[in-house]
Amino acid sequence: MEPFCIQTKNLTKIADRTLIENINFTAYSGEIHAIIGNNGEGKTVFASLLSGIRRKTSGNILMNGEELPICDIVSAQKHGIYMLLQEQVLFPELSVRDNIISGNERHFCKSHIWAPSRKKMDAVCHKYMAKFQLHLDLTASVSDLSPIEKLGVQLCRILICHPKVLILDEPSTSLSSMEWRILFNFLTELKKQMIIIVITHNYSLLLNYCDRVSIINDGTVISSFNRQEFTGADFNKYINKMKMNFTYPALRLNPGSERLHVEHLFVNTLHNVNFSLHEREILGLAGLTASERTSLIKVIQGKLSLSQGQVSFSEKTKKSPINLVSSQEADQALFMTQSIPFNITASNFKKTKRFGFPSKKEMRIYAAHFLKRLGMRNTTPESNINHLSTGSKQKLVIARSLFASSGIYIYDEPTKNLDAGSKLELYNILNALALEGAAILLISSDYPELIGICSRVVLIKDGRQIGNYSTHYLSVEALSKELE
Repeated sequence: MEPFCIQTKNLTKIADRTLIENINFTAYSGEIHAIIGNNGEGKTVFASLLSGIRRKTSGNILMNGEELPICDIVSAQKHGIYMLLQEQVLFPELSVRDNIISGNERHFCKSHIWAPSRKKMDAVCHKYMAKFQLHLDLTASVSDLSPIEKLGVQLCRILICHPKVLILDEPSTSLSSMEWRILFNFLTELKKQMIIIVITHNYSLLLNYCDRVSIINDGTVISSFNRQEFTGADFNKYINKMKMNFTYPALRLNPGSERLHVEHLFVNTLHNVNFSLHEREILGLAGLTASERTSLIKVIQGKLSLSQGQVSFSEKTKKSPINLVSSQEADQALFMTQSIPFNITASNFKKTKRFGFPSKKEMRIYAAHFLKRLGMRNTTPESNINHLSTGSKQKLVIARSLFASSGIYIYDEPTKNLDAGSKLELYNILNALALEGAAILLISSDYPELIGICSRVVLIKDGRQIGNYSTHYLSVEALSKELE
């Protein structure tokens, strides 16, 4: 493969405000180039301009010095630029085969009249799945796949098109530590054929797999570093400023009275799960699949009947609602046609009432408070919710949960779209809630997070509880070994 590069010169995008401004950037073939920065700084906007999802306001995109006329997704893909979005883009009711092949027939079938044979389609699917070490039933529905398998299907769909530039937006957010290592071992081989650009908040991923890093701040690239410079003072200055290598603010409190008791729980694929949750406690749950998380949460909320066992609450808990931040995408959890104040206060409109009706003035005051509390410095109560980054939308979902003021909080993968600084802010908020007497159930696939912030971790493997350990005696290595 002959070396090539993709460049941008003074790339700018203006919507209701300036989203990115005068970005000058270069990525080379044979490298994994990371783009890092805090939530709302313009990383995803920049990637969407490269891939044609959004149209630039001004500036240039060039391949080997030749300007590319990118105005939409089709024109970007014509020049070999493809993007794997942070949100899953799949046809949930269709099979694995249909999700890989649909729209890509022209890349392996010369006929413009006849569809390719089933045998040929299957051969192409198996060829590209083998690259990613996937062994799936092609007739299975993608809705039944694990996160790593869904990601693999989307990658296969792109690889059929022989991309020159592959952009991945936070690919590790829904994956366990072992899964994202599998992914990046694959990308390390793949980079020999193309340019790989990765938007990430994962510090470990950055150090172990990336060849070059560009830092975006206030909508522009402020600095770039190659691998040899990762140990230098200048690079570490930026990393420390973004808190990417932060220490978890562990707060080990003496637990209070019991708020929730789960005993011999049997539901769907969960078998004999037992744990209790107390006041002033952050309890972690690890090893649950997506369907198991959903089943457990619905049982606790009283929305799903038990096959066997018991879920009970204290009298104090019964008087206040259970507050849930689910793992669903922020766009699905928010009211996208409503304002930011509406979205934050929607969990308890009673608190905003004046003269019997919700007050827009009160809603705005509360919204401004939570935007500041969650470090959303580039967002105001008047900002258009549709223009926010995925991480900023996730913060709105968290703000809504905090506004409700509950006794029990259930957080299901709450930090998956957050940058390191925002994670640290959330951990401090969870500690503050625990100090106030709240009981917090944290369901996460981020093992360092569970050990760093929780007092105990309940381990589930293949639907069965295999442990309930104090984090004083648990390491990331031990947790990984137990579950994987």
